[in-house]
Amino acid sequence: MDFSTLKNIDTLKSLAKDVCGDIVTEVKNLKTVNVEKAKTALNVYFVDYLKNNYLKFDGRVSRRQYWMFALYSSLISIIISFLACILPFLSILSLLYVLAILVPSVGLGVRRLHDIDLSGWFFLICLIPFIGGIALILLFCLPGDAGKNKFDSVAK
Repeated sequence: MDFSTLKNIDTLKSLAKDVCGDIVTEVKNLKTVNVEKAKTALNVYFVDYLKNNYLKFDGRVSRRQYWMFALYSSLISIIISFLACILPFLSILSLLYVLAILVPSVGLGVRRLHDIDLSGWFFLICLIPFIGGIALILLFCLPGDAGKNKFDSVAK
C-alpha cells in the first residue's frame, strides 16, 4: 500500500465517496431484503466464518466480509444487551459473547490488514489511546489490493 496517496485530500475524498457509495448500495439493497436473503447473509458472513475460520490469521478478507461480520456482530451484541437490560441476570451473557467473538474478530482484522498489504502487527495500533482505533477503522475502509500481494491471492 502506498501511503503517499493518502496525503492528497482529493484521494481521501475519493476513498470516502467509494465507501459511502458502498454503504448507500447496501442500504438500498436492505429495502428489498426478504427473510431468506437475510438468513443466507447471516450464514455466509457470520456463522460460516465462525465455523471455518475461528482461529485463522493468515490470508486475506474483503471489505465486504469484514464489515458484514462487524454489522452482524454488532446487531447480536445490541440484542444481547437489550435482553440484559430487561432481565439483569442475563448480563453475564453479554460478557460471554464478547469473549467468544474476540479471537475471530482480531483474526478478521488481521486478515483485513493483509488485504491492504499491511502486516497484522498494525492491528496493535488500536492500543494507542483515542487516535489508534480511529486509524484502524480508516485502514479497514481502504480498498484491498487488486492483485496478488505478499499475503495471498485476491480476497473473495
